[in-house]
Amino acid sequence: MQMLATPRLRLRARSLDDLDAILAMDADSEVRRFMGGPPHAAAHRAEVRANIVDGRPSHRRWAIEWRDRPGFLGQCGLGLCHLPACTALTWRLARAHWGRGVASEAVGAMLRHAREDLGLGSFVAFIHADNGASRRVADKVGLKPAGETALHGYRQLVYRLD
Repeated sequence: MQMLATPRLRLRARSLDDLDAILAMDADSEVRRFMGGPPHAAAHRAEVRANIVDGRPSHRRWAIEWRDRPGFLGQCGLGLCHLPACTALTWRLARAHWGRGVASEAVGAMLRHAREDLGLGSFVAFIHADNGASRRVADKVGLKPAGETALHGYRQLVYRLD
């Protein structure tokens, strides 16, 4: 998986060194507020570990860190989508890194890579209607509201970029 860089950030393949930071981020009820809350710890550890070790060809996930120093800030990814002919975008940051433009910068870099290097063309993000921060990220990177869907048992707004 290709490492991506912006003026402030580096996006790199997740590694087992990120496991505890990912689990801590996902155990934060505020981080997971619009995703059904924190997952069951033991099962989530096994799932994240397996995803890092074995990978999933249908999903690419990058760890986000400052460009000039290591340290997990969050993650972003490209994955399969239940809607036709599109790629799903995901992002999540540890709460300590909210409000600094990190998510918008990381997702923007990921989108450029997906279009220019991977040849992907249509993207969607599924965002809980009450998640104003993620809605702002979607707006900043050029995604537009495109309806609603149910995903993982929740009503989600669909943001799309073609």
